[in-house]
Parts: sequence; C-alpha cells; structure tokens
Amino acid sequence: MEPINLFEKAEFSQDNFVPKQLHIGDTAAAVLICFEPGQTMPPHPHPGALEVIVHGVEGEGILAVGQEEKLFKKGDLFFCKGDVPIGPRSTGKGRFVVLVTLVLKQLVSKG
Repeated sequence: MEPINLFEKAEFSQDNFVPKQLHIGDTAAAVLICFEPGQTMPPHPHPGALEVIVHGVEGEGILAVGQEEKLFKKGDLFFCKGDVPIGPRSTGKGRFVVLVTLVLKQLVSKG
C-alpha cells in the first residue's frame, strides 16, 4: 500500500460536505471530511467503533461532542468513545477538513 496524501484526496462541494472514504480494514476505518464555509455534519455516534479519533487537517470549525461544542482547528487531535455523538461544522471563515479514524470493535473480538 502507498501513502495517502490527504490534500490530494480533499474534495469540496457547495451543496454539502464531502466524506472521502480513505480506508476500511478489519480493525480501523478512515474518512476525510471536507466542508465549505457554513456546512455542518449533524452529531451522530459510531456504534461499530470502540474509539473515534478526529484530527484537524485544514482550517477551523466547531466539533460537537455529546452536548458540548469545542473549537477545533488544524493540528488539533480529539479522542472519544464510539457511542459519543460527534459532529464537525465549519464556522464559515474558510474551508474546514477533518480526518476521522475509527478503531473498530472487531479489533477487540479478534484479540
């Protein structure tokens, strides 16, 4: 497998945020999510994941985590359990890109 360049994979649409599936394996999945200014992904849980890791790749926005909202920007890293609803949104100041990595529950069952 070759390295994946996140900036080459980024894709944007004026109509809606764009999720780009980068990897799905037995133990992990990775999705690059690209937002134009003002776009929002509704908070949602990831029941098939043991943990969710969110990495700020470009820009800044808000990360809804459960009932809280946190400022989230390029270079930030956030960890939470898969059953916690999360949802990123662009604050409208520019493009916002996050990389979401799911540590799948299958990892534990195969242990």
